[in-house]
Amino acid sequence: MTLQDAIRGFFGAWRLLHFDRTGLQYFQVSPAAFWHSFWAAAIVLPADAIATLLLLSGDSTASTTSDTLHTTLIYLEIYALQWLIFPLVIAGYTEMIQRSDRFVLFVIAWNWSSIIRAAIVLPAIAIFANEGTDSASWGAAIYIVALGVTFVYGWFVARSALDAPPLSAAMVVVIEIVLAILIWAGAQNLIGQAGAG
Repeated sequence: MTLQDAIRGFFGAWRLLHFDRTGLQYFQVSPAAFWHSFWAAAIVLPADAIATLLLLSGDSTASTTSDTLHTTLIYLEIYALQWLIFPLVIAGYTEMIQRSDRFVLFVIAWNWSSIIRAAIVLPAIAIFANEGTDSASWGAAIYIVALGVTFVYGWFVARSALDAPPLSAAMVVVIEIVLAILIWAGAQNLIGQAGAG
């Protein structure tokens, strides 16, 4: 992947953030572009890692473990699973709603949009964690608003890239949320076992 490819991908995602469907024109739809879009995972990784650490540090009930290496490896495995499982599930979903011909475009747009979503959520998580994640505060309100923005953004990306009805696009966001909850719960369980071991 070239720097120009990354810039085009990011700019396309940026245009979609402004509810501009012409942002899709910046995504080259090809097998190479499909796999190149997964470089977004490497770009988002530092922000996601920081966000996870902030949430854990702000939660007084979170389990802790001295086995930092083991916890890190679990986190990386979970992170990779998120990026692998979601496209697989969506592949089946696009087949079900008869939009499989737009699957590649969707994944490309979704992957690049993850950079924008991470940039929106990370500052909110920093404020939320600073206030304490187990207490109601204005930080929690900011975090909820930021999540809401990313959900609406994700909905628009799905609606545009899949050329799908509003409810079908909303289901894409629901699928991502459910998968994230399930994977996060699994990660917490594994980390808890590491701390007890």
